[in-house]
Amino acid sequence: MVGQKFPAGLQIQSALSRIDAAHVRRGAIFLVNIGVPLLVGAVSGQSQAALAAVIVGMLFGFADNDRALPGRLRLLMLDAACIAAGGLLGYLSRNDSAALWPLFVAITFAVGLAARTGREWLLAGRHTAMAFVVAAAIPSFTLLEVWYLLGVVLLAALTRTVDHLIAGPLPRQPAAPLQLPSGHAGWLRFALAHAGAATAALWLGETLDPIHTIWVVTTTLVVMQPDARASYRRIVERVAGTFAGVFVAWLITVGFHSAAVICACILIVAPFIPHHLANRYWLHTALIALLVLLAYDLAELHAQGIAKLLPERVMDMLLGCAMALVGTAVAFPRTAPEVEDVAAQAPVGDAAGRDDGSA
Repeated sequence: MVGQKFPAGLQIQSALSRIDAAHVRRGAIFLVNIGVPLLVGAVSGQSQAALAAVIVGMLFGFADNDRALPGRLRLLMLDAACIAAGGLLGYLSRNDSAALWPLFVAITFAVGLAARTGREWLLAGRHTAMAFVVAAAIPSFTLLEVWYLLGVVLLAALTRTVDHLIAGPLPRQPAAPLQLPSGHAGWLRFALAHAGAATAALWLGETLDPIHTIWVVTTTLVVMQPDARASYRRIVERVAGTFAGVFVAWLITVGFHSAAVICACILIVAPFIPHHLANRYWLHTALIALLVLLAYDLAELHAQGIAKLLPERVMDMLLGCAMALVGTAVAFPRTAPEVEDVAAQAPVGDAAGRDDGSA
């Protein structure tokens, strides 16, 4: 009936029935994996040491699947081992160009080929390349940082175990299948273009400053997909999302100089990061940029480094997207970047039509 009013209890019950339990579970995992090292570092005055653990905790949130608990833990351990291996190789080769460049080319070429096998190896390989770049760009690690990283591995295993014991396998986020490269030649071309774009991004970042390589290369690795339209769509949305995330981070860091406020903002953002991956990649990107920049601000509280980092983050993102754009054009020379059509496409995923655990 028109104008009929329903009791408040029924309205609340109806609203709750529309909430996807998988989104709530996934958000809770992200919140714990990010929030625990964040708060431990803030309370103990070790936010700088906890920074890497906060970011790795977020990456572990993506490294999940819809299998039984042993399968979920196996993927977590695979991702952790790949991150450790990439970080170790990057750290050992950071001062040896003759080793660093061939290793990076080999890793990024392997990541391009891994896209053919499905989500798990693609995700683990991408995180390997990211860890390699980070370790190669940072002059040193402290033992305390290593302990934080080991702690977040155990924390991620614990949260995954508790989640599984309570609710069982975690359903994957739905996504449309990709238009994949055709045959061995198509995949080889994509892998070579992927390695070339990532290597060019690394060279550009190193030309500017070693720290820039982290942001530039990460952007190229994340947005370049084994589907031309998916890549072009991600490039457009990555630009929009990063601008939005940087702007909000600027408002918060200028308006508040309190560790408690920064921590609260990060904790509010964390559970929403996985929710928007499939349908609103620009918002997914914005939330990640906001969280990472706020975590940097917390680590550099009362310093001026974050004020300089915000515009640099935008520049690095644009460079990384430009390299991904060129790499995609080389990998798929017959597919034009129709931006308006790409922006309207359904959500895309990895080689199997699933989300690729973006970062």
